[in-house]
Amino acid sequence: MAIIGTVGRKRFKYRFLDFLIHFVLIVGSITMVYPFLLMLSSSVKSGVDSHKMDVIPAYIYNEKALYQKYIESRYNEESSRLMDNYPGSWISFREVELPDGHFPQIAEDFEEFLAESDEEYGVYHYYLAEHYGRGVYPLAQREYRKQIRRETGGDLLEFNRRYNTGARFWEEIMVEEKDVLRRNFASSDQGYLGRFRKFKEDSPLWMRYYINPEGAFVNTELIPVYSDKLQELNADWSTDYQAWDDIRLPRSYPGDDSPMAEYWLHYVRDVINIHHLKLESSSLTGFRTMLSEKYDTIRMLNQAWDSSFESFAEVELPAEFSGAIVEDIGLYLQAYARPDEIGITNIAEDFRDFLEGKYGEIAGLSASWGRDYGGFEEINYPTAELDYHYFKLRQKQIRGEFLKRNYLMALDQMLSDARSLRNTGIYIVLSILLAITINPLAAYALSRFKPKFSYQLIMLFMLTMAFPGMVMGIPNFLMLKKLNLLNTFWALVLPAAADGYFIFLLKGFFDSLPRELYESAKLDGASEFRLFWQFTLYLSKPILAVIALNAFNAAYRNFLFAFLVCQDQSMWTLMVHIYELMQRASSSVGYAALVIAAIPTLLVFIFFQNIIIKGIVIPMEK
Repeated sequence: MAIIGTVGRKRFKYRFLDFLIHFVLIVGSITMVYPFLLMLSSSVKSGVDSHKMDVIPAYIYNEKALYQKYIESRYNEESSRLMDNYPGSWISFREVELPDGHFPQIAEDFEEFLAESDEEYGVYHYYLAEHYGRGVYPLAQREYRKQIRRETGGDLLEFNRRYNTGARFWEEIMVEEKDVLRRNFASSDQGYLGRFRKFKEDSPLWMRYYINPEGAFVNTELIPVYSDKLQELNADWSTDYQAWDDIRLPRSYPGDDSPMAEYWLHYVRDVINIHHLKLESSSLTGFRTMLSEKYDTIRMLNQAWDSSFESFAEVELPAEFSGAIVEDIGLYLQAYARPDEIGITNIAEDFRDFLEGKYGEIAGLSASWGRDYGGFEEINYPTAELDYHYFKLRQKQIRGEFLKRNYLMALDQMLSDARSLRNTGIYIVLSILLAITINPLAAYALSRFKPKFSYQLIMLFMLTMAFPGMVMGIPNFLMLKKLNLLNTFWALVLPAAADGYFIFLLKGFFDSLPRELYESAKLDGASEFRLFWQFTLYLSKPILAVIALNAFNAAYRNFLFAFLVCQDQSMWTLMVHIYELMQRASSSVGYAALVIAAIPTLLVFIFFQNIIIKGIVIPMEK
């Protein structure tokens, strides 16, 4: 029956009341749904956009927002690498702007240049993009682990044996390559690092970003000195640079009279990686002299270098650096080499030489690239053009990657630790069994035998609801500790086995059952247990189902008490495991884990909503 009659609905005040009721209901539903939508949105974000409180992440429909996330992931969330390739431009990924346009020909020429000199620009000249980050599993990292698992048959012990490592979890299998251009970086073609090096060498070009040596030089040596004030550098050097990336890094010593000389020397002697340097042929005599001073005999040199020279006169300048050779080259560069004996492998200068050889005239290059250059020396290292080109080629896949990668990490963590899923399953089953056994027994006794103190008992049971669970946690913990039940399933289920509200609910339901049914069954010889099991419980299926659902919900979402009484990692439940994941993963991955964890509860609500509604209606009817 309607609250407002058909005739009454025609009156304005009733229409207004109806509108007001619906408006309040809609606002109330929004206040409930909006936080969940924010969590859903945050679960597909990263550091560059995590501060934005939007229901729909901007990168889904905005190219600039997507490009910022792409650059953040491409540079492995290392802003210092971004500053090396974009000197004087941005210090944060949130400042990244879209390039002026897309120039595929520039990327095509650069790829052609690399193809002709691939051996020269190896793993010391580029980073692997999307390989590591703060609390996420980027694309390249997942692909690398997938290959490792495939090779070892998913056996972590086999991986540890093969590469002589001690990884405890698959997530520990990763390599964070930082400061590839710096002196202290070293790669290897042996063991675990050798396996990663092969993965890096086999990676496609869109998964690499080559370091801008000129930008790294400017960012390391010049910007800190001049506090990012280019006009002060121009005043000191008597130059007219318009931007930091206009500054060139000479392949050889610029001369004592150059204002760049001291910075260039410091960079090559102390900063840049040995693999980016080369000794000129004029240094051979001095290098041999240093070796003879350091090593008393040629035998000692052969042992250190793993060589077979007959004398120091046979030593040549090494083409490849590894092991003790790197140390000796570094020592010579720092203490013995004259400035004119040192050269730099500068990929930016080499690329300009390649372009000049390919196009001949700058007019031809300008026409091909769609730009206007006055000379080949004006061409900057094409960092922005390469980044944007690979972004445009994979824009759809990039957006899909950001939508799924946090969930993939959360699922991997949940499924990799099957114990938490097993523990949660056992906990839920035991909680349901005890809830539909102990509570009905207590309620049946109070309803069937009606002791004199039944109302006092009910009041005592109801009083337990006056205390929050956190308050009861301390005495429960102390009790379980004295009983030596900590870190067991009994510690999880016993404190909540009997529930005052459930007993009150069941007693009211049992009281409503016809007494004649029990009297008839008693006359037919039915035992008390049969009356309880075959009659009472059979007629109480709806209310028992509601109690079972409530027990499931309480056990599944229980975190604080489960964490308190089961601190042993082998007894962690899913919620405790998610909490631990959130301590070391990014906040977005934590939100993704919570969204996944909410799915079982949502499914229970969808498929058992009729039972839930009965649980609301039946107590009100009684």
